[in-house]
Amino acid sequence: MNERLMKAKDKIIKELKDFTDVAVLGMSGGADSTLVACLCIEALGANHVISLHMPYSETDIKKFNANSVRIAKKLNMIYIKEINIKPIVDSYFIQTDHTTSLIVGNTRSRVRANLLYNWAGHLNNIPLKVKARVIGTGNLSEDFIGYDTKGGDALADIFPIGELYKREVYEMLDYYVSVGYIDEDMIDRVPSAGLWDDQTDEKELGYSYNDMEPHIRFMKTNYSMMNDIKLEEGSIADFVWKRHLANKHKHEAPKVISLSDL
Repeated sequence: MNERLMKAKDKIIKELKDFTDVAVLGMSGGADSTLVACLCIEALGANHVISLHMPYSETDIKKFNANSVRIAKKLNMIYIKEINIKPIVDSYFIQTDHTTSLIVGNTRSRVRANLLYNWAGHLNNIPLKVKARVIGTGNLSEDFIGYDTKGGDALADIFPIGELYKREVYEMLDYYVSVGYIDEDMIDRVPSAGLWDDQTDEKELGYSYNDMEPHIRFMKTNYSMMNDIKLEEGSIADFVWKRHLANKHKHEAPKVISLSDL
């Protein structure tokens, strides 16, 4: 791992130590939550990380959840909570006919966020005098294009890897393999939000995160000028910028209508 990423890791660990006593973390078996789990363990210790594993489908249970529990055990976590969210999610759709795969997938994500905050709220209200916070797992590559769910995985108290590109997530995971925190075969190198069976990020988006990274870097560097830059219609850059504009509300505070001028 290069010097910049090592410094980034050390800063993230310091920030986590200063921010919370207990981390409440949803683990999916994917690369992002695996890295955040490693960072939380290094920052707070295995006894101060609550990992929730929240499968919905058989694929979740047999693939993603099986891997996330294996990772949590490898990290010596003692607070491993498995919650099958299928009955909760399905109960929503008894009341509504809005059952597209995207809506169901987003509902899964929001149920998971609700359960994470339920656990954090419980820990904050028992007489242990500890501060428990929900830890987000979003990375910069996903967040810039809004590839997350508002009120779901876009909701957390802190995002430790929110300024790491997906490529850097894997580089930092390679470091944690080298020091024995996790094993190589625990790293899922095919990004998937797991919102429906056989879903992968690249299949849904049409591009890999490595394809998009140079364009995101350019846009972040030249953000104030982007509206004046002509992008080729249908290009990767055009796709990234349009998605960013359409979804940036997910990472902004809700609008409040000002009445101060009345």
